[in-house]
Amino acid sequence: MATIAPKFTLTTSGLTTATTISMSVEDTLNVAQPIVGSAHATAPISSGTAEEIVPTGSANQYVFIRHTGKQADGTTATTNQLSVLFGTTEGLRISAEEFAFFPSKSDVVVKVLSSSSQTIQVEYAYYTAG
Repeated sequence: MATIAPKFTLTTSGLTTATTISMSVEDTLNVAQPIVGSAHATAPISSGTAEEIVPTGSANQYVFIRHTGKQADGTTATTNQLSVLFGTTEGLRISAEEFAFFPSKSDVVVKVLSSSSQTIQVEYAYYTAG
């Protein structure tokens, strides 16, 4: 069985001591096929049809999504937010250069859609829980 080892570190600066955060969490996750390593997709404009990046499966998936800050051509900048949909429900909004890593239920399709009038180049990966 294969594994992935995500590590999340969060620190803050310039805040009051009452709100300063310094934390780190890491884990080892067992994964199995299907796996999609680093891939790219285009999130269509908000009036378009959302682009499916993670299909339903027989097990939950671990999903990584990053808003590249670029339109579909890979060079033109965009500040449109990226809508991440779980089925037909918007669950996340990601701004340019932001990312998310989260578990997704096996029976939910994960899709992406631009929040406005520009396409967005999206980097993503998913790993099926093993």
